[in-house]
Amino acid sequence: MKLEERRRLHDLTKEQLQDELHKAEETLLNYRFDAGMNRLTNPAGLHNTRKRIAVLKTLIRQKELLADSGFNTMEEYKAYKSAERRAYKCR
Repeated sequence: MKLEERRRLHDLTKEQLQDELHKAEETLLNYRFDAGMNRLTNPAGLHNTRKRIAVLKTLIRQKELLADSGFNTMEEYKAYKSAERRAYKCR
């Protein structure tokens, strides 16, 4: 997956990510069906689709955890952790 695609996915909402996940799972199902019928034209597509599903699931879970902890973005969380580390070092 290209860097631009990952950045685009990071900007999506949880609902949009779930829609993307649903589409990717349908694509994977089609690849598996084609592989079973020995008419798969792009074997790498199967691998890439599985990786895409993993990335989407990771991003969905990350957004859930951020929402539970009260942060809107990963940048907010990183800034909080960075400030927390600086405060700990000053003790």
